[in-house]
Amino acid sequence: MTFRRTIPLLLGLLGALPGSMLLAPVSASAQVGPGIQRTGVLALRATYGERGGEIPDNLTWRVYSVRGSDIQLVTKTDAQRPSLVLPAGQYAVHVSHGLATATREINVGETGSVSSVAINVGALTVTGYLGIPERPIPPARQKLIVYIPTANNSEGKLVTESLRPNTRLNLPEGTYHLVSTYSGSNSVVRTDVKIETGKVTEAVVNHRAATMTLKLVREKGGVALAGAEWTIETPGGDIVAEAVGAFPSVDIGEGTYSVLARHNDREYRGQMKVEGGINRDFEIVVE
Repeated sequence: MTFRRTIPLLLGLLGALPGSMLLAPVSASAQVGPGIQRTGVLALRATYGERGGEIPDNLTWRVYSVRGSDIQLVTKTDAQRPSLVLPAGQYAVHVSHGLATATREINVGETGSVSSVAINVGALTVTGYLGIPERPIPPARQKLIVYIPTANNSEGKLVTESLRPNTRLNLPEGTYHLVSTYSGSNSVVRTDVKIETGKVTEAVVNHRAATMTLKLVREKGGVALAGAEWTIETPGGDIVAEAVGAFPSVDIGEGTYSVLARHNDREYRGQMKVEGGINRDFEIVVE
């Protein structure tokens, strides 16, 4: 079971941040007389879409000079509200916020100007829970992958396979496919999430899985035999986990499984039922 909620980002709540004044290279073509250069000050801001508040952090700016077909990088900065001293002329301003980007052409004159660049960006956070009653999944035991769906494939284009739970990933507005795997097991949850400009989408993922400790014993409740080799299969015969040892623990999704134990060239079988969130021992008695 998975559900999603959206909440507004902190739009403009941080107030005015001090800008950074950066001196960009001045070309000879910007000179209007001996020792005189036509320059202007360009103050840059980024906003959540055309009507949203100002984006307060995690921005990277690149400014390119545009002279016909000649496009040259002038400056790059991570300042959130940069103020650039530039030769008068035409420029392309590119800004990135996480995986979202935007570009705007700007003409710099001799007077100062403030230019806003709108980025259609939102954010995604994912929280994982295990079993009923739900318990938070430790971040190290949950793997999250985000894709952009294509026409015939929900996992058409990989966005990231390193998203950590409870952290924010800035994404361009759109629909994404989220895949959550619990502790490397066969417990996998898939869902689509919608990212909206200026909002955080909070995806809540519920895994139905448990940790099972396997024991091969001579009598019920007895001491586990060392050196056992274990194979866990679905009813259809697919192998979902393998282990070696007296009492190995395996994370596995809810369901019924066939368990094969090998010991001293003999095989022993049992049926194991896994219930989400209920960790327990599973024994096979040697007969």
